[in-house]
Amino acid sequence: MNMGDDRPPVVILSGIRWDFLWQRHQILATLFARAGYPTVFVETTGLRNPSPDPGTLRKVLCRLQANKKRKASGGETPDSETPDDMPPNLTVYSPLVAPPTWGGFRRVNRRLLVPRVVRDLRQLTRGVSPVMIAYPPTRTTLDLLAESKPRLVVYDCSENYEGFPGIPPDVRRTERELLEKADLVSCTSAFLLDKVRHTRLDAFLSGPGVDYEHFAALQGARSGGPVRTVCFFGHLSEERVDFSIVKGLVERGFEVRLVGGLGRVEEGLLTWPGVDYRGEASHADLPAALAGTDAFIIPYRINALTRGISPAKIYECLATGIPVVATPLPELERFGEHVYLAEDAEGLAEVLRGLPRRETDEKVRARIELARENSWDARFADIEKAIRRKL
Repeated sequence: MNMGDDRPPVVILSGIRWDFLWQRHQILATLFARAGYPTVFVETTGLRNPSPDPGTLRKVLCRLQANKKRKASGGETPDSETPDDMPPNLTVYSPLVAPPTWGGFRRVNRRLLVPRVVRDLRQLTRGVSPVMIAYPPTRTTLDLLAESKPRLVVYDCSENYEGFPGIPPDVRRTERELLEKADLVSCTSAFLLDKVRHTRLDAFLSGPGVDYEHFAALQGARSGGPVRTVCFFGHLSEERVDFSIVKGLVERGFEVRLVGGLGRVEEGLLTWPGVDYRGEASHADLPAALAGTDAFIIPYRINALTRGISPAKIYECLATGIPVVATPLPELERFGEHVYLAEDAEGLAEVLRGLPRRETDEKVRARIELARENSWDARFADIEKAIRRKL
């Protein structure tokens, strides 16, 4: 197939909303669209039942209201929107489906809601069979794939889904079904690659990348003196972040800057003396929110969920040249001297205090070069080549 003349539509069955943290899902959607592929970003179809807190209920009501308004508009692409700053051939679609948890929800999805989503996607792709890139390996995803009859299925395995709390109890089985159905399987970490190779020997590694020039703006900003301000940026949730480390660093005299949206966090966290919470920053504004940082920290818990993570922010941190201190996630152990590892608050504090002695210009240059080699453009080129070979 000559991809230069015929770029098929690409439908991304994302596991997150478009307006969530700027992650792999949105980045790949944008890169496909910029490369000339008509692209539809399907916001999350759910992984677990929504919590009854006001924030979650507000999001559900907003989706229902948006769905009603878009349907009433009678436009060419129902239930879809394309924000002004996106490529013109990228559409964000908000599906109306029930969570993929209880049997009753699944029956409603299969009989009523999934067929409607499939009809909308066919309209958005103008009836052309798309390449579908799947994220959450749920029954809803499998039903969408079965009804859509795509020309190619890619499973981009980015999470150890069995570690999520509140997930469907059969997620291991549905993930196996997706692994068997997919034409291509990519994994974002070595842990996930080892896991899926029991089913897919042809799976390949495709880790995170970086918008290098965006974060290179912070290079040379650090003086090399004592570390006073450390920063974590990303989604703030007790499922992943060990806030005892944050508290321990504050107690040891460091100012901890937190940048990101809030999930479930310890009560009073944002008002602790020594914690500087900057709120959620857009991708465009992120370098400005990180300016003045002496070191980045990645204080993740080590559990069933995080063992499969290759932090999306790792190359972003390295591109700045600023040192990174993290807990020993399996995927970070291969970064050697590019990332300093420590297990608890005392260990992180010891590393942070010793950075003026341990840091060298050579280490800074090595971090920056590693990030430069792992740009999102390079990562996208590898994924596109894999798809070309299958089409």
